[in-house]
Amino acid sequence: MDDKVRALLERIKGTAGIAADAAAGGARAAGKKAGQMVDVAKLNVQLFDLNGEYNDILRQLGQVMYDTHKGQVPEGAAITALLAQADEKSVKIAELKGRIADLKQAQICPSCGQPCGKGDAFCRHCGTPL
Repeated sequence: MDDKVRALLERIKGTAGIAADAAAGGARAAGKKAGQMVDVAKLNVQLFDLNGEYNDILRQLGQVMYDTHKGQVPEGAAITALLAQADEKSVKIAELKGRIADLKQAQICPSCGQPCGKGDAFCRHCGTPL
């Protein structure tokens, strides 16, 4: 075989190896991103459920307030229990939002709780400095 052909084949082989390495790296990055997206989706489902439970607790507290307005004396232990449940759900919701922001590589606004970009200096929603 001619030396020029052999050199050309060696260059093609080297280039093919580089392309294969780049493709493998791209596939690994895509797999990692897909895994993050699945994790975010799971957390969003949990967040949706927690928000529903939280809203139900708030509805129950609203009913207690309305009953009080109508002259019915609420049971103190029931109100305390509902408030404790609301506080617990609120903390869990904040934790889930933080985990989602971490997976999305974002930060949460301390004022309004909306997700913002890691490099943002101000919240996109309310303008609070981050």
